[in-house]
Amino acid sequence: MSDADLADRARSGDNAAFGQLIRRHQDAIFRFLSHQVSNRADASDIAQETFVALFRSLDRYDAGRPFLAWAFVIARNKARDHHRRRTALRWVGVDDQYDRMASPAPDPEREVADREELSQVERLIRALPEGLRTPLLLSAIEGMSHEEIGAVMDMSAKAVEVRVYRARKSLKTQLSREG
Repeated sequence: MSDADLADRARSGDNAAFGQLIRRHQDAIFRFLSHQVSNRADASDIAQETFVALFRSLDRYDAGRPFLAWAFVIARNKARDHHRRRTALRWVGVDDQYDRMASPAPDPEREVADREELSQVERLIRALPEGLRTPLLLSAIEGMSHEEIGAVMDMSAKAVEVRVYRARKSLKTQLSREG
């Protein structure tokens, strides 16, 4: 069954159809979010917020667009909200306690990969401006086309291409500087 069919059934009150949509796309959304924020616990929380928002917004889903692209738009907005909250917490001085509550446990992929290099690359990706980071992650990690990313970010495919190029160039420059 297509995503649009499942979304239509979910709009009609079929919770199992919505559950199937989430199971189909939860890994991609979590991967995307885990590259947007600093730890897995935050990514998991934001993913849950995203799923709730998706459910509440099903009546606004346009079946003519890919469901995953629409889900990425909502996930991106939830990640932005998270960054704004963290900035506000830092500003009032309560962020230190929040950081201690998050689990520092590494995921299995980090244990296998060269931890230092991976950590450096992730840090540099997170340091990219959001307008460069999001298209890079959607392209490199999720394998989305420039057209699909353009739909998520409300820009042309050419603008996405330029942003992905600039993000990669910036990462290469930073990596060569840091050795």
